[in-house]
Amino acid sequence: MPRFNYKVKNKSGDTFKDTQEALSKADMVSRLRREGYFIISISEEKGKKRKNFFSFKKKQKKRQSIKLADLTFLARNLATTLSSGITLLRGLELVSYQSQSKKLEDILNKCSGHIRDGLSLAEAIAKYPKIFSQFWLGIVRVGESSGNLPFVLNQLADYLEMRMEFERKIKSALVYPIILSVAAVAAVFVFLKFIFPKFGTLFESFEIELPALTQLIFSLSEFVEQNWLIVLAALAGLYFLFRNLQRRPEAKKIIDQMVFKIPILGNIIFLIYIERFTSIVHIMLESGLTLVYTLDITADSISNTVFQRKLRLAAEKVKEGGPLSEQLSQEGVFPLLVSEMAKIGEETGTMPDVFKKLSDYYLKELTSKVESLVAAFEPLMIVVMGIIIGILVIALFLPLFKLSTLGG
Repeated sequence: MPRFNYKVKNKSGDTFKDTQEALSKADMVSRLRREGYFIISISEEKGKKRKNFFSFKKKQKKRQSIKLADLTFLARNLATTLSSGITLLRGLELVSYQSQSKKLEDILNKCSGHIRDGLSLAEAIAKYPKIFSQFWLGIVRVGESSGNLPFVLNQLADYLEMRMEFERKIKSALVYPIILSVAAVAAVFVFLKFIFPKFGTLFESFEIELPALTQLIFSLSEFVEQNWLIVLAALAGLYFLFRNLQRRPEAKKIIDQMVFKIPILGNIIFLIYIERFTSIVHIMLESGLTLVYTLDITADSISNTVFQRKLRLAAEKVKEGGPLSEQLSQEGVFPLLVSEMAKIGEETGTMPDVFKKLSDYYLKELTSKVESLVAAFEPLMIVVMGIIIGILVIALFLPLFKLSTLGG
């Protein structure tokens, strides 16, 4: 399909350029006029066949999953197109075409259909709660009601990009420890599945009494050799059992309380939720939402039931006229720094700025603790690997030493 470069003005007199596919130049002109634009110039793009071919090939390679990067791309590019004077429907069309996710492209096309039927953008994305969270819905709703949708979408994109950068750092830091862990498990599996059974046959032919350590390892090797499929199935069963328990409200409450008591990791998990709480509150207040609505949306956006319950209680107290800082200090979950900073924000009328500073502080602290944990984990894994491999090697060579003594 041919592509056309055009330059138009909207009803406000703003000028912008874009490129779009159409059946013909006349079809392109008709479409722009229907959208209410004044056409300054329009021309067919040169080399269209080659570009269309490669764009088609690229489109064929779109994945089905929706990643955080796709939602970040959506927020940033939709804000850019709307700021340029492009209509919401055209902006959604452009973003959906450029998206690397086929699933997101389909959902955005459906949202465009809902908007043509008279729904707002917030009402359209609300039909897909598994993709667009309450956080998204609240941001879009306040942007539409205030007439400043590009600004709030840029705020949302900034937050999502920050989350992406944090996740990228964590994943990069975990690469080496994961490789070490996989190598350790693979080495033990190879020893127990392939090497020890061969030596077991050799030792049986000499009819010698094996040391206790070697007998233990041989028993373990025999069990793994005969039941390795059962072991893998049991591990998979435990994983799916845990996932199923998380879907049950009563079990999830217990799990959400226990995760904070895990040695070392519990503190990091707590910081993750505190950082998410302060970041979301900052974005929502900066976008113009009321404090009560912000707390309700934040509770829905945090997956931990402990924080959800405390935030909803705080929202109820604030709705009755109580100060947020007092409620945060009474709930017994939030750090003293959060309640004291919230008190300063209430007294000075700078709550969005205060929560911005809190989110920056907790993000730095969380990043530092995770990096320190990973740095300590690497040498620990090397030591553990050395001990495990050393035990296996000693268990293997003890009978050989005994054989050499008997031979002597």
